Amino acid sequence: MTGGDLLSFPERLLRVALRRLLSLWVQVQVFPEPLAITGDAPVCYVMPRPSVTDAAMLDALTRKHPVPASHDPMPLLAERYSVFALHDDRSRDAASRLARLVDAVLSQRTGEVRLIPVSIFWGRAPEREEREDSPLRGIRLLRLWAAEGWGGRSRLRKLLSIIFYRRAVVAKFGAPISLHEVIHVAQVEGLDRERILRRVARLLRTEFRNEREAAIGPDLSHRRTLIGAMMREPRVQAAIAQEAIEKKLPVPRVERRAEAIGREIAADYSYLVVRLGEQLLGRLWNRIYDGVAVRGAERLQALAKDNTLVYVPCHRSHIDYLLLSYVVYRVGLTVPHIAAGANLNLPLVGGILRRGGAFFLRRSIKGDELYAEVFAAYVHEVLRRGFPMEYFVEGGRSRTGRMLPPKAGLISMTVQSYLREHSRPLLFVPVYIGYEKLMEGGSYTQELAGAAKRKESVWGLLGAIRDLRHEHYGEVGVSFARPIALGELLDAEGVRDMDNWLADKNLRRRTLTELSRQIAERINGAVHLNPVAVVATALLATPKHAADAAQLADIVERLLRLAAQARTAPEAVATTVSGVEAITHTARLGYLQRQSHALGDVVMASDDAAVALTYFRNNVLHCFALPGLIACLIVQHGVIGKTKLARLARELYVLLESELYLPPWRAESVASAPVTHDDGETGDRIAGGADAALFPPFERTLATMARDGWVSMEADADVVSASPAGTDAAMHLELLAATIRPALTRHALMLALAGRAPSGEQSREAVESLCQQAAQHLAMTHVFNAPEFSDRSQFRSAFDALLRVGLLQVDSADSVHYGPELKARADEAAFLLPPDTRAAVLRAAQRRPGQIAATA
Repeated sequence: MTGGDLLSFPERLLRVALRRLLSLWVQVQVFPEPLAITGDAPVCYVMPRPSVTDAAMLDALTRKHPVPASHDPMPLLAERYSVFALHDDRSRDAASRLARLVDAVLSQRTGEVRLIPVSIFWGRAPEREEREDSPLRGIRLLRLWAAEGWGGRSRLRKLLSIIFYRRAVVAKFGAPISLHEVIHVAQVEGLDRERILRRVARLLRTEFRNEREAAIGPDLSHRRTLIGAMMREPRVQAAIAQEAIEKKLPVPRVERRAEAIGREIAADYSYLVVRLGEQLLGRLWNRIYDGVAVRGAERLQALAKDNTLVYVPCHRSHIDYLLLSYVVYRVGLTVPHIAAGANLNLPLVGGILRRGGAFFLRRSIKGDELYAEVFAAYVHEVLRRGFPMEYFVEGGRSRTGRMLPPKAGLISMTVQSYLREHSRPLLFVPVYIGYEKLMEGGSYTQELAGAAKRKESVWGLLGAIRDLRHEHYGEVGVSFARPIALGELLDAEGVRDMDNWLADKNLRRRTLTELSRQIAERINGAVHLNPVAVVATALLATPKHAADAAQLADIVERLLRLAAQARTAPEAVATTVSGVEAITHTARLGYLQRQSHALGDVVMASDDAAVALTYFRNNVLHCFALPGLIACLIVQHGVIGKTKLARLARELYVLLESELYLPPWRAESVASAPVTHDDGETGDRIAGGADAALFPPFERTLATMARDGWVSMEADADVVSASPAGTDAAMHLELLAATIRPALTRHALMLALAGRAPSGEQSREAVESLCQQAAQHLAMTHVFNAPEFSDRSQFRSAFDALLRVGLLQVDSADSVHYGPELKARADEAAFLLPPDTRAAVLRAAQRRPGQIAATA
């Protein structure tokens, strides 16, 4: 043993002892999993800062996994270990070992060295926190202080983090950096040794910073600094000068108003509050929910490091704010800055939300240019610094359970911020949030029936929290859908830069419309088909909202199979429980009653429960829109050729696209080869010559319906037919058709009433008002009387659908124009309704406006 070995023996002994102790004490979550690091070239691990504990942890991990060991020597380079800290001390100078490795490559003593950046976070894997029965959970504030942050870590904090977070350790191994490649590029650029060394160190620092930002969020400056940056924005300064001129006010006074607006808007992000909130919310969710099912988070963990994420969830409940932040934190990502309505900026509550990342937006900013510019500057500053953001594209909470039309305001601000300045790609992350029971369910029903919207207050919030103790809300589903790369979408739409964007109004409108549509479509595409929603879909399609229990269980399972195999929602998550279990679960939540009978138990929903169930049926209605439409056509025709079925389905499907945010019917030209589906199955093509076209979801849906016995298909005759009346198959098909009939009835009303007066003689407002009045009357006489059936927003969506497909046009005076095709389409839509409903729709179209108002 040499003298050097004798001197290093105590160090090695300490490292071995610490490694073994940590292996027994700590549980580590490793990313990526599995590790794939080969030893075909010298490998050296790099850590951001010196830490005996982290080095021992890395030693244990590299011995446990099939990768080169971090503390093995590098004989070729005369290095004792294959690991070093980027900085030997607190200075910004690179480590001496990094300098020696750079020199080895420059002198060609080695052809290659691969640097593997490794970041270890203590207290940043909440899903591995201590068990509820752990005695350490009581020392909450001390635990929160010891968790990972941006500040330095004293030895005491490190010791406490080892004690408290033994089950909450994350080790992230970055992509290998080829030292030879970096040096070669630098030499081509003419850099000397010192600048090469600084470049390598900068690459490593960037990697470590990106990993830390992805784990705990960017190191934002103090709130005052952020507001100061907003105030220096040229557009804010211009708005200040303009208001001073228009209102004849001193500039300093307007500047003080702008600063006050900034304070009113800006979040006051606190890691301590975020961590404390995660602890408290975890207890709340465990108390009131059966669980939170999360899908799609794993791809975000890979994307968060190199992209700015903008979460765009659907909005169903006030709980959405808290739930999504909790889920994001639990999967190891940064809690986003959340755009919240100013109505939530309540005393005490607003301060807590602000420290949890909420920034506040007034419901209406029309006419206040200074406020609009300050708010846009805040959005830009947050995104420019790489902080994730979240906002609800619908603007407000959906009272019907359907996606509301996306609002373009914040989306437009995000696009403009990206075009002005961006250091890395920006991804929109659509998020589906689905509940089995809503805390606001009762108030939604009252508001749809005409009651005034309840104003938020501290007392109302406290009352709601008190009520939570006595309620059970089932399971919540959260799905992160496929992200939308903003840069790629802008390129596809022809957006080159900010000048191009601002100069072309049609380009802005087209781009924002397409981006909004993709967001809404992907949210719906990641739906959770939970037991309550599927049972509601089946039960509400029955005439009296009652069914034989065994038959209802069978139809629930059939609907689940149809949604899974037809894949009309490509990222849908379906419940795995049986039909019987789904009914039992829905009854446990208070929606169903079960009545015993000698011929079989009957499951039923009261009128109030049926109204509540429409909300959850509407959550998943888009999954059954195309199957329901096909069923309607086959029920009404009895026997129909596939070519005609496809043509009629397409003409009516496009009317539902805008309302339910379905994938556009983009047909593929018919070729000689059969269509191959995503799962490898080969399906039938629609015959009809060169003019015929295929829509893969239609093909899959029709093939699935034939396989599962909903319809009969005669391949040789190229026809589809319904089963004989009175059979189970006929009953199933009628029930499937009934799921979409309320939506088709609304469209039939819109088509009929839009063409009731000569072209150009009605305004859009008048048509929508008449439709709502006719729907209210129809709901009381022929259709299930649910408030959502006659909701005004549904007719706005229906009108927009007719505009999009060109059946209606609106001029500058808001007058409605149409051509002869409107009547043909109105007849087709009315044909799909039951005879009594069809007659009621036609009567509504023949009445004068005063008569409709009188009967409503």
